[in-house]
Amino acid sequence: MKRLLYFDAFNGVSGDMILGALVDLGLPLEHLKEELAKLKLGGYELAAERVERQGIRGINFQVGVNVPPNHHHHHEDHRGRGFTQIQRLIEEAQLDPWVKHKAVAIFRRLAQAEAKVHRTSLEKVHFHEVGAVDAIVDVLGACIGFKYFEVELFYSAPLNLGSGTVTFSHGTWPVPTPATAELVKGFPVLVGKVQGELTTPTGAAIVTTLVEKNNTPPVSRYQKWGFGVGDKEFEEIPNMLRLLLGLELDLPAETAGPRSEAWKEEEVYLLEANIDDMDAQMFGHFLELALKKGALDVYYTPVHMKKNRPALKLSVLCRQADRERVAELIFRETTTLGVRWSPWRRWILDREVEEIETEYGRVGVKIARFKGEIVTIAPEYEDLKAIAERADIPLKTVRQKVIEQIIDKRR
Repeated sequence: MKRLLYFDAFNGVSGDMILGALVDLGLPLEHLKEELAKLKLGGYELAAERVERQGIRGINFQVGVNVPPNHHHHHEDHRGRGFTQIQRLIEEAQLDPWVKHKAVAIFRRLAQAEAKVHRTSLEKVHFHEVGAVDAIVDVLGACIGFKYFEVELFYSAPLNLGSGTVTFSHGTWPVPTPATAELVKGFPVLVGKVQGELTTPTGAAIVTTLVEKNNTPPVSRYQKWGFGVGDKEFEEIPNMLRLLLGLELDLPAETAGPRSEAWKEEEVYLLEANIDDMDAQMFGHFLELALKKGALDVYYTPVHMKKNRPALKLSVLCRQADRERVAELIFRETTTLGVRWSPWRRWILDREVEEIETEYGRVGVKIARFKGEIVTIAPEYEDLKAIAERADIPLKTVRQKVIEQIIDKRR
């Protein structure tokens, strides 16, 4: 039986509310302080106060950021942190590997959302609200709490976003703010009648990073719950987040779902043509071109055609939206007079591309996971090739050294 946690976000979610609910569930404040002290981060104080809202008691958690009086430009000090800086800060701390891994994943999602909103890159994005000390404490503190309760599965009710407008450093924006809207894309949400920002970027990033892809809670036995109380008070509804902690019940195999959630299923299209009258160099040119134009995969298989003529079977995998564009490319760039196509289904592992700093410089790395566990680490060939040429080292040596460094960094 796995331990699970359910975010009952009936009035939204924020980092402080998650921490308040965790303390209400029984996370000792001293344990939280001891773990956070392992981070090279000063200038903050934690406060947890038991309050009552509309007959419900919960914990109002606050991170107080202390700035010396002579620091007039404290915004730059606390808010001008880049993603790489935050990642390094977390990875250098002597914290539990799961806590570090999840906290970095949450900040990466925040950074990607901010980068998209501000039309910049992951490397150049500098956090404003989300990069402040309180957000670092909220994200890491939440992960420390989840580890303390040994949570393995996360589920959530639809996130209540609120409505109206919110005023902050950039000006007055409609709710949800662009970063929150980006983070909750594809996630169940409600636009409530309550005027105000109910779901913050930090809260949205924590929930959407951790919650299971199918987000359908299994039959469970809940053991306890905790309430985190937000700072604002609303007449319509208590401004609270409820966290429910429980156990997934083991059901007989026949009642379990038919498909493993260890991978995703998607529909792709296969386009094929047999070609016996084309120059070999044109095959090489077409392969590079098709991959540049969005094909998922291109490969050739030797075949024998009529009159015992040797030929190559061209196969291209693509998404439905690219099917006709790829067919046009085949007709324009090869000598075939016909293309056959068929829909295929495929299972794919969760994968992401990370940029890792190595002794040779930055290298893109494809990381595939099976049930949350890393099963494949593959550095980008083009990056390795460029390093090998620049440093005049055999490609296989560079590849081996880079893989070793990646594994060391993940320990």
